[in-house]
Amino acid sequence: MRRPTLSLFEKKIVSELSSDLLMKHTREISRYVRVSGSEDEAKSLEYVRNVLGNYGFKIQEYHVDAYIGYPLMARLDIKGPGSRRITGTSNALAPSTSPHGVNGEIVDLESGDEHSFSKAAVDGKLALLHGLAEPEVAKRAEKHGAVGEIFINDDYAHEGTVSVVWGTPRAETVHLLPRTPCITISNREGECVKSLLAKRQVSARLVTHTWRGWRKIPIVTADIPGNVEPDRFVMLSGHIDSWHYGAMDNGSANAAMIEVGRIISKHRKLLRRGLRIAFWSGHSHGRYAGSAWYADNFWLDLEKNCVAHVNVDSLGARGATLLSEAPVMSSARDFASAIVEKVAGQKLSGRDLSRAGDQSFVGIGMPSIFMELSQVPIEAKGVESTAKALNVIGSSLSGLGWWWHTPEDTIDKIDPGNLLRDARIYALITLALCTNPILPFDYRKTTEEMKRTLEELQASVHENFDLSFLVKQTNDLLAVLKLFYGRRKKLKAKRQLDAFNGVLIELGHLLIPVTHSSKGRFDHELAISVPIMPCFQEVKRLSALNKNSDEFKFLCNGLRREANCVAYALNESVEIVGRAMDMK
Repeated sequence: MRRPTLSLFEKKIVSELSSDLLMKHTREISRYVRVSGSEDEAKSLEYVRNVLGNYGFKIQEYHVDAYIGYPLMARLDIKGPGSRRITGTSNALAPSTSPHGVNGEIVDLESGDEHSFSKAAVDGKLALLHGLAEPEVAKRAEKHGAVGEIFINDDYAHEGTVSVVWGTPRAETVHLLPRTPCITISNREGECVKSLLAKRQVSARLVTHTWRGWRKIPIVTADIPGNVEPDRFVMLSGHIDSWHYGAMDNGSANAAMIEVGRIISKHRKLLRRGLRIAFWSGHSHGRYAGSAWYADNFWLDLEKNCVAHVNVDSLGARGATLLSEAPVMSSARDFASAIVEKVAGQKLSGRDLSRAGDQSFVGIGMPSIFMELSQVPIEAKGVESTAKALNVIGSSLSGLGWWWHTPEDTIDKIDPGNLLRDARIYALITLALCTNPILPFDYRKTTEEMKRTLEELQASVHENFDLSFLVKQTNDLLAVLKLFYGRRKKLKAKRQLDAFNGVLIELGHLLIPVTHSSKGRFDHELAISVPIMPCFQEVKRLSALNKNSDEFKFLCNGLRREANCVAYALNESVEIVGRAMDMK
């Protein structure tokens, strides 16, 4: 099949993007270590405000209370023969120890999966874990009674957070904040610990000092309105805070956001819908606290007026030649993939959005495109650990470079050509979303995804729980959607286009929450792996339970309520599309 090519207008747009400006913005933003709520972060945001203000954007700034944390010091003192002091880093939102630390025997839990914990005595010990400091693993160690965790990374110790709570906790989730201290160490230090464990029992003292508490963090938005639908907008967002200088994560992404803004402002007369560019604080140190606050406090505006969310993270890295793994919701995948293929010659693999980045808006029902876009292939040196991070975050095929979340994330890690390529993709996607008469979302793909998931779940539980009526509803929706999408080319009048787009927006509000969240439209999932249709994942437990047990019956009762939620979404979708088909 012939590779799609850029139109004359698209060629004009990509030619207008400036590599020099992209690198200038990256340098200016990554001059500072941008801890959430810090003065240096404010300096980077001042630069952002000034540049976008000069492009004609209306700037809004908010200073909001958020619960954040960051590491200050961490060390591990090995006792006995071969004793040594190992320095590392703790993790955001982990607690401090007392000045005397915590003591315990070290037990090697390898990958830290449930099987590894089940075969070891962990209570009162320090859990040694191979890989990045992942929230699910830290929570598992805590559940099994570990007094602390030691995470072994690759050549560098990578910063991160070990909280499973998305954003600032609410009263019902504050107990889920980490309760045990942790340290992340390099592979070299980890090998020393493992070699000692091969010879004898090893005890150690873990001492950490972290900051954790309330801080005012900034959020900046920049708006240009549309000409036909002035209230509706596309949201292009990325975090401004960083680990260390964060030239790639997230300085280069912020630079691309600014440059896309310049191109959009230059072509503002073409905008059907507006553009809102949003810069979040609290991503790295508050587990997406900024974007979560914005979702909570601007819920109605976003629900009524935001037609899509495009997220920007970690662009233009040296050696980042892989773009096919970029995450995107199924309804937007064909649209996004066509643009990636036009610019970079690669098709998207079909990787769904993962529960990471600043994807705080899926509960509202906003179609979402991307988080990271370009990645370093897994065979490149030092990306194994970052690839594992992207497993909560998604892909096992690639990573973000050995410098990710380390002091080495500096301007020399940015490839100007790769950054220009990535910015071109974001510019074309954002401009198309702002200008296309019809929104490019195909909810047949979402419905097919739901149908496949329901059929797989039904096959796993056999007669223990009936999901067949929901499969039938997906078939009913697919039938009416086929007719609905068949009318697209006949739509000309503004009234017809508005009505068609209105149906697409309503379908997103109905179908995206049930495919990507089990918390409904007004709350946030935890920051852990979330499969498609997470409300039904517990159904897999039924086959292992006695049908006469309380646990089986209680579980079925809850699953019935979840099934009603999905049935309602599918039924309403059929009715909305049906009413639209009756309109002249």
